[in-house]
Amino acid sequence: MTAGGAAAPATPPAKGRRSVVGTPRRLAVLFLMPALVLLGALVVYPIGYTLVRSLFDAGGSEFVGLGNYAEVFTDPDILVAVRNNAIWVAVAPTVATALGLVFAVLTERISWGTAFKLVVFMPMAISMLAAGIIFRLVYEQDPDKGIANAVVVGVHDTFAEASAYPGARPRPDGVLKPSGDGAFTAASPARPGSPADLALV
Repeated sequence: MTAGGAAAPATPPAKGRRSVVGTPRRLAVLFLMPALVLLGALVVYPIGYTLVRSLFDAGGSEFVGLGNYAEVFTDPDILVAVRNNAIWVAVAPTVATALGLVFAVLTERISWGTAFKLVVFMPMAISMLAAGIIFRLVYEQDPDKGIANAVVVGVHDTFAEASAYPGARPRPDGVLKPSGDGAFTAASPARPGSPADLALV
């Protein structure tokens, strides 16, 4: 009884501990267990195993300690690769951020912003398959098929002297056999420094 004569409310029986969202902790752990097992098996264990294996030689039988790390950071080729990666990490985000800022300003401040947006976002609307086909058509090595190569050949032929045999092609029964994309392959290998007879008609 309280001072006012009213009975104190009964205390509810204690239950299992619950999380802040009302879910029992055991149930939460049960649901998290599959993800934790996969994370440990696919991420934590490989990382730990790799670190342990890095302390042994290539055969995995002799313990070399930090010798592998010392060799990595003293190899000139690896140092060049590390330097290139550092430059890429520093330059690529900076350039991407700067270009994104410039594009954002241009699309909002210029009068022909709609056309600029069309040019910027059009590549994103083209599927990778279509982009690959277009790339192949433009950069095909054969001037009869590739647009870019045809333009280069046309400009070159306009200002350069014509060859002595402009229509020459390998003889059908010669040593050169077509290998695709306008290229030809000799039937037998040629040795360095020795002449090779290429029959043309």
